Amino acid sequence: MKTVFTAFAAVAALAAAVPAFAADYTFKAAHTNAANEVQDMGLQKMKDLLEEKTDGAATIEIYAGGQLGDEQQTVEGVMMGTVDIAMTSNAMLSNYVEDYKVFDLPFLFPSIPALGEKVDANWGMMEESANESGFELLAVFSSGIRHLMTANPVNSIEDLEGMKIRTMQNPVHVSAFREYDANPTPMSYSELYGALQSGVVDGAEGASTGYDGMKFYEVAPNFALVGWLNMTAPITMQKSKFDALPEDIQTALLEAGSEAATWQRQYVVDQEQPLLDSFREKGVNITEPDTAPFIEASKPLYETELTTDGQKALFEALTN
Repeated sequence: MKTVFTAFAAVAALAAAVPAFAADYTFKAAHTNAANEVQDMGLQKMKDLLEEKTDGAATIEIYAGGQLGDEQQTVEGVMMGTVDIAMTSNAMLSNYVEDYKVFDLPFLFPSIPALGEKVDANWGMMEESANESGFELLAVFSSGIRHLMTANPVNSIEDLEGMKIRTMQNPVHVSAFREYDANPTPMSYSELYGALQSGVVDGAEGASTGYDGMKFYEVAPNFALVGWLNMTAPITMQKSKFDALPEDIQTALLEAGSEAATWQRQYVVDQEQPLLDSFREKGVNITEPDTAPFIEASKPLYETELTTDGQKALFEALTN
């Protein structure tokens, strides 16, 4: 009898040490940035917070580096329900949530904290815009302040004349670089390293985090600090899939997203100077062109690119 009791006690102890079941809700999240880049770190934080808030009942499986497709495929995966959570550049999502085109405008926010304050203050308006297009907005991460990586140095806006500059596949970005007298060349992020290496493009716009994470400094050794765009990375779900979840899981997702976004935006800020220092150590030539001509050239876009009442209303809310 003693042997049976001992065996039973051992089984009971093992059961107590191991969770009785796996998470009830496992959300598949996809993005195209490298693992452990600042965007991915934000999703990892969101995963930890979600597990904590649900006592392990919900978790997130993160597929980094375009494992589930490029940015357009990621957004369409959410729309079709084959991907649960998408983290993409705003430049891609604004092709589907047209009000978000506002965030594609150059020189709109002076810093990442300033952007975060405006996003948080106007969350209801932004969520409504997403809902109208079939998405639920869970968070708005930062993709950093975007600069220029080039084969030849850029010391002024005049140096961009005729340069083939890779942009995202976004009409506002294309228009901006036309205003800067460059030759904008939209292409997929996954094609950029090879395009820089082969000379298909002379340079690209991008953040220091991507410049580091994708090792673009190997093929574009000049980095011009123009800060032309304060880029956001919205986190979205299909609205109908979100609405079908229990209320406590919905709440946990939104809370985890909000808290992760606050953490992630500060993390991006903290990474900037160490990254610039590391670029110099790698032999990157860092220049600081006068941004006034860039800002002046960007002004017409505030009129020409905001064409709907929703875009104009969101622009007013974010800039006042």
